[in-house]
Amino acid sequence: MATLEEKILPFKIKLEAGDKRAQGMYILLKPSEEKYTSKGVTSTPNRNYKIEIAVEAIYKNKRCRGKKVFNITKGTSIIRAIESMISKRNEMITILKEKGTLKTESIKLPKIDPKDRSFENVYQAWINVKRIDKRANTIRVYEVCYKNYLSKAFDKMFIDNITETHIQNLINEAIEKKKKPTTIKTIKLVMQPILELNDVMLNWKKIVFPKHTSERKFKGSDEDAIKISKALLTYEHPIMRGIFAFLLTGRRINEVLQLKHEHINYKNNTFTIVAENSKNKKEHTFKLLPILLNAIKEQKTITGKIFPMGRDNAIYHFKKCMRSIDIHNMVMHDLRSMVGVVSLRNGADIFSVSKMLSHTNLSTTQRSYLTDGSELALGAQTTIEMLINSNNENIIDVEIEDNKLLAIKKLYPNATEEQINQAIIILEQKS
Repeated sequence: MATLEEKILPFKIKLEAGDKRAQGMYILLKPSEEKYTSKGVTSTPNRNYKIEIAVEAIYKNKRCRGKKVFNITKGTSIIRAIESMISKRNEMITILKEKGTLKTESIKLPKIDPKDRSFENVYQAWINVKRIDKRANTIRVYEVCYKNYLSKAFDKMFIDNITETHIQNLINEAIEKKKKPTTIKTIKLVMQPILELNDVMLNWKKIVFPKHTSERKFKGSDEDAIKISKALLTYEHPIMRGIFAFLLTGRRINEVLQLKHEHINYKNNTFTIVAENSKNKKEHTFKLLPILLNAIKEQKTITGKIFPMGRDNAIYHFKKCMRSIDIHNMVMHDLRSMVGVVSLRNGADIFSVSKMLSHTNLSTTQRSYLTDGSELALGAQTTIEMLINSNNENIIDVEIEDNKLLAIKKLYPNATEEQINQAIIILEQKS
């Protein structure tokens, strides 16, 4: 009589008491197999085996769950397997926070008739290629532009018949609807490569786009900047506190969310924004200030992404923090403006600020590449860090010493005398 084959089931992985690295991890075994040693620790199977990781996260105020199974080769100890799975678990949590599911979307690329020169067909061929190597956010920008502007105007036209006048009419219509200049410029961002790819050459100098005049610039005082910084650095959520610390040194939110432990060089005391995560597609290296080092140490992650947080959740927490100090007109990207304005206002030179913000469209920034960029950026980083910390007792207390300049110089050896004097003036105004 044939016996029923045992069903493989998940069993919680247990390590030594107090070791929580295997949280949410299960080993897949048959009920008859040895699961735990005499010490209550999960046994390592003498074969290839599988580990299941189960995670949960909040997505749009709803609790979402997901799980994945990973193959482990024979001879890999449970400890080594767990260590290799920690980064996988962190990535799963991040995806769940950003998308609400671990399921990968299947990309359907419809077949395109190469002889069909209608704009609708040509656009579809172009966007299919872009889906292969462009980020999801970039594709979303293209699709919104097509849906809101291009499809209504051009879908029924042959691409060869599109002229400068058609583009200008579309721009004028968008201006009448009071669309933002940055939104209107996406028309060129999409149309120009599509037309040129299909040998339709327009004179774009004839087409007039609205100028971008509504630059967001921080207009608050240094006291306002200190108030904002204090609220961010004392925020209740430990992951967000760490993210806010990096934002307050001029980093972009996407750069921070993509920052991994492997990007940190503790020996040289630096961190690197790799080219693929940088807006200008160039690698940037910055000094790891004490405030940033502490932000990293506060996190539970040891591999993979340092801050397992989705962009939407980060925005939610930022707005919540700003509301707590009665600020309702500030977005997260405004922190870069605040950092730049306050640094310049308090003695940092334009070279340092430009480098700190990793700008490339300024001639002064180009000159900065003649030296170590991380050292140049440090001048501005130190200035803003001194202001951020101006509410801390260990800085205010230096007034007890006779020589205030030397006292602060001990705390911030890389700061210039001009920067220190500016900080002393602010501290004396606050006292």
